[in-house]
Amino acid sequence: MENNAKLKRVLGFSATYGAAMGLVVSGTAMFSVTNVAGQASYQVWLTSLIGLIPILSAALAFSELSAMLPGGGMIGDYTNSAVGSFWGTLAVLGTYVLLAAADGSTQMAMSGYSVEEVTGIPAMITSLGFLVACLLLNLFDVGMYGKVAAVLPIGMMLAYLVIAVLGFFGVGESMLGCTPVENPMLPENGYAGVFGAVGSSIWWYIGFENCCPMAEETKEPYKVIPKALFAALISIYVIDIVFCYASLKYTDLDILLNSGVSHIDGARGCMGVVGAAVMSIITILASFTTANSQLAALPRMFYGLARQGQLPAAFGKVHPKYRVPMWGTMVCFVLMFVCTIYICLQGGTADIMNMFINIVCVAWLGCYILAMVDVLVLRKKYPDFPRLFKVPAAPVLFAIGIAGSLYAIYTISSFILITLGWLIIVAIYIVVWNKSKGQPVNQITPIEDLVKNIRDRSEYLPVWDEAVAEWLAKRNAL
Repeated sequence: MENNAKLKRVLGFSATYGAAMGLVVSGTAMFSVTNVAGQASYQVWLTSLIGLIPILSAALAFSELSAMLPGGGMIGDYTNSAVGSFWGTLAVLGTYVLLAAADGSTQMAMSGYSVEEVTGIPAMITSLGFLVACLLLNLFDVGMYGKVAAVLPIGMMLAYLVIAVLGFFGVGESMLGCTPVENPMLPENGYAGVFGAVGSSIWWYIGFENCCPMAEETKEPYKVIPKALFAALISIYVIDIVFCYASLKYTDLDILLNSGVSHIDGARGCMGVVGAAVMSIITILASFTTANSQLAALPRMFYGLARQGQLPAAFGKVHPKYRVPMWGTMVCFVLMFVCTIYICLQGGTADIMNMFINIVCVAWLGCYILAMVDVLVLRKKYPDFPRLFKVPAAPVLFAIGIAGSLYAIYTISSFILITLGWLIIVAIYIVVWNKSKGQPVNQITPIEDLVKNIRDRSEYLPVWDEAVAEWLAKRNAL
């Protein structure tokens, strides 16, 4: 019997906002916050504000794209219709594989070093232990974890906010005996350090677009998603800046710059042992849940690509008993396992953490540039397609966004070659694979096909459905 079940349109602003905010309390994101503060000192507000400019431009792009195509395919769907499947596959494999391998392993190492900070147990042992636990959860589908994981991010976000606010207002100084330090208004290398940290500050916001694949389950996504994206990004900026200033007031700049757990050191500085303990717990939980989510998400992307004929068929098979894409899960686990060992062997220093973070930042900024290009291409190809959210002055705003993205990449240019090397490997794979299968290397999917697919598989969407039906009727009449 055919399964005609559809995802329900039940999500409103709060759920979408939460999804966009989700990565703000990951272990690497919190580390990046204080590490950038160490690079820019009290001018960190300017560094992260400049970094926010290309991110806001990308948010505008994703808002228009998700309003046009409110389905779960996200960047792959948008790009397949705009510039072709080669670029869509490159965006998915080139970005998300790096995210799981580099950030997933960094999250594991971060949780391991947080445990080591409290207990003295070597980080290598706990990091790999957490990773194996993530694998078992994903293979055997422990339902209780899913229920807990749905609540944890909210609690962690609130705890992070409380530490930031209490530290900012000097509660630790008056109640816990925390001692202020004299940090300079500018780093030692002046504004060169302030502007040079822009690329690193991008990590504060990476992943904000996570709510876009939920468009099929969102009520009025063309209204809700743009509001949620911008509210989340502004919230992230404000919360992180408050925590930066609390940390800078009570922690030496050298510690924030060089420590592999600088966010825990910052929390200890402004809120004493209580702050350090709470931040360690947040880091362990946040790193574990984020890495676990990545270990769940990437195999399902592999599954989707395999079903489209872009990966070997094994990645498209689901285990008959446990109902998980076993091959993809094991490949993702091996990638994270190897990288976690490497990070721990290097001592989990700030330099090694930053290297992995910035490698992903380069690829992700490229993905954001692609999203802006997608909007402009689709406007030219389908000027009359209904756009229930339309970016004003798009060519100007996206020119600023692309220039800002390129500048951010320039500030972390020492990592470009590594990222480009990976993207070249993926590009070669795409060409060879499609040639061997007799498939077009860069097949462009007509937007009509994507629209029909979204309408068939999702619940009725007021306004959008009528507008698209009218557009399709006109298109067919030509």
